[in-house]
Amino acid sequence: MTGDVLAQARKSRSMVAGYREYMRLPYQDPADLIWLRAAQSIGWTVERSTQVFASFDGKNTLRISTVQDFDPDDCLAQMILHEICHALVQGPEKLRLPDFGMENIDDSDLFAEYACHRLQAALLQPFGLRLALSPTTDHRPYYFALPVWPCRGDNAAAVAARAGLTRARQGPWAEILTQALSATADLADAVRHIPGNLWSQSLARHPLGLPPSKDPAECTDCAWGQSGRCLVADQHLPELGCAAWEPVLSASDCGACGACCRQGFDVVDLEPDSPLLDRADVVDHGFGPQLPRPGGYCVALTGEQSPYRCGVYSERPKSCRDLAPGSEGCLAARQRCGLPAGNQDKAGA
Repeated sequence: MTGDVLAQARKSRSMVAGYREYMRLPYQDPADLIWLRAAQSIGWTVERSTQVFASFDGKNTLRISTVQDFDPDDCLAQMILHEICHALVQGPEKLRLPDFGMENIDDSDLFAEYACHRLQAALLQPFGLRLALSPTTDHRPYYFALPVWPCRGDNAAAVAARAGLTRARQGPWAEILTQALSATADLADAVRHIPGNLWSQSLARHPLGLPPSKDPAECTDCAWGQSGRCLVADQHLPELGCAAWEPVLSASDCGACGACCRQGFDVVDLEPDSPLLDRADVVDHGFGPQLPRPGGYCVALTGEQSPYRCGVYSERPKSCRDLAPGSEGCLAARQRCGLPAGNQDKAGA
């Protein structure tokens, strides 16, 4: 055998060996691979089981049901993400408990399930994956009813979700989650144009990291676009709108908002000649006369639910008169109440 022929034979044998090794590799869904790697990086082993839908053993094994028990829109990637969200909501002190301390035998853990849904929506939303990787449990109606900012609100689920979001962004899993979410979004970008599959429900990421919208209006027509900047993101206005868009506010919007009359500001100062000084509920804590705000609601409001109506509107103090609809003070109050995009947090628990 000449040297050239021998070299070619060796190359052929190497190619055959490589081909045989290739043939031993199983096909796996790319999204599943991304989240299996994320689970592995966290320190979990994922096993498939016909005995459970999803269960964590309190050590390092996450068991998830087989594909035969999945709904058509179920996928392993979403299931792993959902369990990660449970772990983040429950906190590090429960990472060594079976199912992160949740028993799910009655409604006592329902708020934690809702908090998990809120956190999952908040993590997926900036990557355009909120619908594509939505939870697959019986609580889907709750998930789909969540507002644009799913972790805002003062109910137990929102409070727990915010704590989980802080752990997701600042805790030891932050880089793992960011990489997995970004890789999943890249995958969605590649196949979104193909109709009739779950990835078609994904959205392109917004350049400012805001919640993307399928049919956004122009930023220049948005109440939160002021002097060339987006007040929600505190950055220069992009060309692409987002799900936080809302029309420029007018006086007719005040009754449904009421942010400046409730948690938007802490005090309502009265002028020395104010006709409201004779009210029995006026207080003075050493800073001048004020209308109190018990529970955050001005005593002059005629009710604590929309529509918010002022009972002394014609005699309202100057600080109230200066809050014109759509003004900087108006928008600041709305932000403090969690109201970008008209976001009334109506989801329960």
